Amino acid sequence: MMTLTPRHRRALGTVAVAAIAAVSLSACSGGAGSSDGPMTLWTWPGGLGESVVDSAKTEFPDAKLEVTTIGDDVKQKLVTVFTGRSGIPSITGIKGEDMPYFLQQADLFTDFKTLGIDDKLADFPAWKLAEATTADGKLIGLPTDIGPTALYYRTDVLAAAGLPTDPAAVAAATSTWDDYFAFGEKLKAATGAYLEVSMEDVFTKVMGQGETKMASQDGQFLGDSAQVKKAWDTAIEANQRGLVAGIQDGSPDWAAAVNNGSLPTLLGAAWYQGDMKSNAPDTSGKWNVTAMPGGPANIGGSFLTIPASTGNKEEAVKIIDYLLDAENQATTYTEVGNFPSSTAALSQPALQQPDAFFGGQVTTDVFKTASENMPISYTSPIDNELQAPFITELTNVQSQGKDPKQAWNDALAAAQQVWERSK
Repeated sequence: MMTLTPRHRRALGTVAVAAIAAVSLSACSGGAGSSDGPMTLWTWPGGLGESVVDSAKTEFPDAKLEVTTIGDDVKQKLVTVFTGRSGIPSITGIKGEDMPYFLQQADLFTDFKTLGIDDKLADFPAWKLAEATTADGKLIGLPTDIGPTALYYRTDVLAAAGLPTDPAAVAAATSTWDDYFAFGEKLKAATGAYLEVSMEDVFTKVMGQGETKMASQDGQFLGDSAQVKKAWDTAIEANQRGLVAGIQDGSPDWAAAVNNGSLPTLLGAAWYQGDMKSNAPDTSGKWNVTAMPGGPANIGGSFLTIPASTGNKEEAVKIIDYLLDAENQATTYTEVGNFPSSTAALSQPALQQPDAFFGGQVTTDVFKTASENMPISYTSPIDNELQAPFITELTNVQSQGKDPKQAWNDALAAAQQVWERSK
């Protein structure tokens, strides 16, 4: 499997580009992807398996498929071509963190529900389809991959602490956050190891487990909601119980801690496997995966969309259907590590192989269960901006010893200011 990049860790993008809001569906008609021109597809490094893209070109010779692999800032480049009304691709990937922004501009895209594919939608998780669905029911993207989370743990360190190591036993011992923290206290007392990488990690994971985030779909500020306070209090508790290492996920310090066993438990998405394998190859065989405390969350996962300007929408949807069929999603998984959005793909041989890095465990089964139990929640286009003050203040508590109550009040006030400015 190829190394996965930090693109999956990026939070929701919030770049405000006012010009795109003025671009109408009619203004964007015509252009690239017309019925007599080549079919163009935009993606990014690791967005799709290279062999899958190559086979699509062969499978659809009449489409004269042209694939452009552009940099990570797909959002800004799409904004540019939509605003300029020229060079719009026939099919384009949209990263999960950017979908809340483009849902506001849904008329720029084709509603998949108008293309006769209702019978295919059942193969995708309802919660993931919801991320690309407008308030009035238009579906503007089909998911290429998802990021269900799990608890990764080192069996050798847990065994040294006298703790269970079997995945089912670990899941039972850490089913709630309180259970998990009690587990971590035993771990630290016996080995000195930390349970959590950072307070931010706890906060974001608890937020991902809820049915609400920082704002509601009907325009209500939720920064002072029970869900946000729960995430905050859980992060504060982890720190107060001495379970937080206080390092940045993915940093050199993180890699060192994962290698030396001082951070033997990690909460991460399915694609996190690639990060671990590339950063800690010498720990191969010492890891297992099980359910995340408190339930699953999703981190990452992208979509393929058809701009409204595409001339041959029927051909475009056939190409997307091919790229996202079970076999091709399995191939993409083996080539770049993107966890399939297709339920059928999970039974493909490539996803049912024992993984030597994880002690011969078939990790797919853990992530499949997480996907099946994922909450459905709405993400605001400014969710990241609203959440940022809480992350900042948690860092102040962790690194500067700031009073948690004062930090909460300051975070809430700052988030409310962001909300007021966004109106």
